[in-house]
Amino acid sequence: MGKNRISVESFSSSIHQRFIKPINQRCLYKHLLLWVILFGCLFILAAPLALHFSYALPTVKSRTIPLNEFSEERARDFYPNLTQYGPRVSNTRADYLTRAFLISEIDRVRAMAQPNIRFELSLQNFSVAKTKDLQNIAVRVSNSNSSPNAPCLMLAVHYDSVEFSPGGSDDGSGVTILLEVLSNLVSDPTITFSQVNLIVLLTAAEEMGMEGAEVFVSNHKWKNDIRRFMNIDSAGGHEKAILYRVKPSQLIKDYAHVPRPHANVIGDDILGATGSDTDYSVFTTHGSLSGYDFAYYLDGYNYHTLIDRPSIVEIGALQHLGENILALSRSILLGKIDLELPASIFDDEDMIYFDILGQHLITYTKTTSVIVQSILIGLTVLIGIVVIVIDHFWYRRYSSSDNSSFSIYFYFNYPLILRVIFIFLFLFCYLLSIIFGILVALLIALITSKLRPLSWYGNATLPVFLYGLPCLIGIILVEALWSCLRRSILSKYPKKNPMELNTIDYIDRHCFNFERHLALLLFFAFLMSISIYLGFRSLYVFLLWSIFLCPIYLIIIVIEFNFRWMKKHVVILFNEQGWYWLFVPYIVTLIPLIHTLEMTSRLVRLAIPMMGRPSMSSIRFPQDLLICALVVIPAAIFFVIFIPNIQRTLNYSRTLILLAISCLIVFIVACTRQPFNSTHPKIIDVAHSSRVVYKLLNTNHFPTEIPVYSSHASIQLKSMSLLNLSPTLDEISRRTGLTLQNRECSSSTSCSFDDKFNRTMPFKQVELTSINRSKNYRFTFRHASSYQIDVTSSYAVNFNVHNSFIKPRTETIVDVQTSNPSYAFDIQITLYRCDLQDSPFLQSLTKHLPHIVMWGHGSCRSLKDELSLTVNF
Repeated sequence: MGKNRISVESFSSSIHQRFIKPINQRCLYKHLLLWVILFGCLFILAAPLALHFSYALPTVKSRTIPLNEFSEERARDFYPNLTQYGPRVSNTRADYLTRAFLISEIDRVRAMAQPNIRFELSLQNFSVAKTKDLQNIAVRVSNSNSSPNAPCLMLAVHYDSVEFSPGGSDDGSGVTILLEVLSNLVSDPTITFSQVNLIVLLTAAEEMGMEGAEVFVSNHKWKNDIRRFMNIDSAGGHEKAILYRVKPSQLIKDYAHVPRPHANVIGDDILGATGSDTDYSVFTTHGSLSGYDFAYYLDGYNYHTLIDRPSIVEIGALQHLGENILALSRSILLGKIDLELPASIFDDEDMIYFDILGQHLITYTKTTSVIVQSILIGLTVLIGIVVIVIDHFWYRRYSSSDNSSFSIYFYFNYPLILRVIFIFLFLFCYLLSIIFGILVALLIALITSKLRPLSWYGNATLPVFLYGLPCLIGIILVEALWSCLRRSILSKYPKKNPMELNTIDYIDRHCFNFERHLALLLFFAFLMSISIYLGFRSLYVFLLWSIFLCPIYLIIIVIEFNFRWMKKHVVILFNEQGWYWLFVPYIVTLIPLIHTLEMTSRLVRLAIPMMGRPSMSSIRFPQDLLICALVVIPAAIFFVIFIPNIQRTLNYSRTLILLAISCLIVFIVACTRQPFNSTHPKIIDVAHSSRVVYKLLNTNHFPTEIPVYSSHASIQLKSMSLLNLSPTLDEISRRTGLTLQNRECSSSTSCSFDDKFNRTMPFKQVELTSINRSKNYRFTFRHASSYQIDVTSSYAVNFNVHNSFIKPRTETIVDVQTSNPSYAFDIQITLYRCDLQDSPFLQSLTKHLPHIVMWGHGSCRSLKDELSLTVNF
């Protein structure tokens, strides 16, 4: 019994020494100082470089510069006329007035062109479903001497917007840039438009499913002359616009020469995953055209809402994209770019591309990527095997004369087997650490989603700490357990038995550098193998880290072992063998670290606003998990390169306590902050609907007013962020003073209530004006003003809307002809409106709750009023 007690006390003392009490207090302080310096240098350099230079916008050029240079001030001068009419919803007053403004601007540019420059204006009229009188605006700029079928460059934007939204960014930014670029190109004396013509296309109904672009590529006579196009759109408004997509990808080489390239191959994958799309897809898929897709994408809290005003577009953002578009357009129009694509360009040789700090564009093919990754994988495995084999034979030959305290051959039996086993155990530990770290972060995300969903909304920095710290905690926990396992293994095969704990720790810290770092290289070789196997271009990040990390480690390994085999010593720093393991690789990986920080920041700033949009209603898991994954996956790649030195230098318990306290503080902040305000509001979908029924059973005189049989009006709200809607409804009722009568919720995110008491019903009177002997009826419907009025009948009767050409109108006259005098029939009239003035509820919501905004649709859908007239004599 006494022996057992001594054993337990000895074990407790051992644990205390390992994890609580440092073996060498002075050495610990040196290690801590080393890590403070290291992390400080990395983040003091990397974070500002990534977040400042990559987001930096050019200086705005004044309106007084020459007309052939892009000026953001001149571009912004278009905004007042573009947005003064309100939301440019298709088939509304603002839509018609905007068309007139755009045509007048094209005429203005035409007037300033040289005499030999020819302008052809094409107004393409079309209808979509129930929406009529839509119009694409296209203009072709050519030389009077150019061929009628000369190749063309097309610059495309859409000029419509959604309900309630002024469309300052989407796509007012594109329209203003396009008008200024058109003026720049026409004013450039070096561009004659003789070899290559210019087509400027402003599409309608893009917000209704890209119908304008579809009509253009299907029917327009100029479509077959287009050799390149550039499409500009927006889902944000802050910072730089990015080149989201390019097809074929080889065209990226031409874009690489613009003043400030900003592009990333990840954009292709992201846009497909979000469910968002632009006219680019129609041009490339249905039109088989080659070109570019540019878009503003950061901090898109304003997207499709009433806060999408011109002021949301950051100063310098138009200048950045405008200069790039102008430079690329000028190169094409001057004939510096070959517009004829060889057939082989459409093979599987897709390009991988990304920019570094928005200054330089890196481009290479997938084949090059596979070759480089294969070489790195081969070198890692080959050098690892060669070093192990040569080192083993060297120690067998010189074992009697070698007394190196840094060699596992000095301490252990079966050193070769032990070395191989430890390489794979270290590799397995790295993989397990990353997996467990990600799982811990996902667990925190799941807890946060239950306690305070979307706690990070509006703040892209918060999730980095909220999920990055738990990920690091999980990694260090695995490393702490792995350190116990290592000590257990090392204590079983010593040459001298027993081996003291201090000796084991010394051996662990000094004698397994090669195994640790070869396992790290094998980890990156594993990532590169995944990249090759899956073939996703977005996995270029694995190669980016590997191409900086692997060569330097391999060089250091070769140099170190050469010095050892030649029995020469290298410099020792902080009493640590192999000081270069701590500094050199981390300094070299500063470039991939900067790029990873930049891309993580951009992805998070892109993704967070999307969590409040309708596209999220289709997912069945908390948005917190998605944001967590975006943060911790690149963070895990960064953390893994520190694991070898974490194993050597850190005191696990104190580090874990410090990280746990920090994590708790961040968690409390996340759960107590208010994520929604006027600049990043909560988004709801509002659907007004009313139905009034009129019945005419008999009449003996004309005209006669038909009585109302029944009426009903309601509002349905949906939460776009998958948050519980009941608290929002309570807040709406409390702040607006409106009584939400007969409130019902079909789900936690969808509720409705009566609206009849909040607004005046839009249908005022239905009158039977006349009946002739042929039983031709004329009905007059008086109602609120509307541009879109649909008239239908559920019976097989002939009817004609007498004044359908009048828009808008407050009176609809319908002539009905029946073949049977006693024939019963009905008429349905539907009004669609999308003006805030038509809804007292929306006016109150906008006035009293600026942190809640309505989601806009491409057509007037939020206010839908139906009238049903039944006639049965």
